[in-house]
Amino acid sequence: MDEAKLSQVYNRNRNLIRAINVRRGLRRADEKPPEDHWRKRFPELEEKLLDAYYKFKGWDNQGIPSKKSLQDMDLAYVGEDLEQRGIIKNDQS
Repeated sequence: MDEAKLSQVYNRNRNLIRAINVRRGLRRADEKPPEDHWRKRFPELEEKLLDAYYKFKGWDNQGIPSKKSLQDMDLAYVGEDLEQRGIIKNDQS
């Protein structure tokens, strides 16, 4: 298995796990580090980093994988399932 194939497998796995967690109700509000995780907190920076991470992954601002990113990974059936459940809207790509 070459590096590109390994990366593809990782991305598909990560998005499948994310889709399962999203189906169970995981959203952005749930992704906060413990209060005692850092000595000093920077909430604005934490929000910006989370925005950048979601964008990098191809997820929306709630951390839900987009239909397009799922289709690009040959996971269109996962996007259809999330759409049928009302998690992804029809016009959301």
